[in-house]
Amino acid sequence: MMDYTVFFIELLFLLVFVVSVAKYQLLDTWGTFVAFLIGAVVLFSTNIRWFFLLFLFFLLGFLVTRIRFNEKKRRGVLENGGGMRKAKSVAANGFVPALIALFSVSLYPHRLVIPFIAAIAIASSDTFASEIGVLSTRAYLITNLKPVDAGTNGGISWLGQFSALAGAVIISVAAFFVLSIPVYWMGLCIFFGFLGCQIDSLLGATFQGKGRAGTPLPSNAFLLNSDVNLISISVGALMAFVLTFVVPV
Repeated sequence: MMDYTVFFIELLFLLVFVVSVAKYQLLDTWGTFVAFLIGAVVLFSTNIRWFFLLFLFFLLGFLVTRIRFNEKKRRGVLENGGGMRKAKSVAANGFVPALIALFSVSLYPHRLVIPFIAAIAIASSDTFASEIGVLSTRAYLITNLKPVDAGTNGGISWLGQFSALAGAVIISVAAFFVLSIPVYWMGLCIFFGFLGCQIDSLLGATFQGKGRAGTPLPSNAFLLNSDVNLISISVGALMAFVLTFVVPV
């Protein structure tokens, strides 16, 4: 029998999430709608603790986007329509966690919590790297380490790498406290988060052409930024899932 008290509390959390997203203009209209769907799937398939990690990711994404915002705007390296993320970006970052949450209802729920954390850690790591790393004075293409402008697809920098690690650490440490995962899995989620960001950069350098953040898509681009995000998160989450059958959860 459904516990209606829990249901209404969860619904209230979801409404607060959506209202916050709309009020502070974290996402555009369609992005907000997609975020609502993803949030609903995660919340009602799992529980508030899983949903908290998703909410934390959106909050962190907003905060790092605002770091030296005017400077990024002046340099023309703002992504996502001046800081507001669009539906395709939200879907690319949230589809895999939502799918994992949905499958957790009946398939290995104790194992799927780890790839769920890893997926959000990757999304957070990449967001930190993109939004903070673009402020670097020196950047290098991940495939050959040749100097490139900060914000170039596939470009990496010391600031970006440190930020990527910080994004993965925050989500994984939060999961340690909120979802009570073992310490060694917290470390592995940090690793997968950071590794997923590197996969994202490698795909960006290889399949997104030589464009930069805030500029039109190059004519030689094979993948969109949202495609790269989705692939890197999927690969990292899949690796985390496979490892759960080797390392005890």
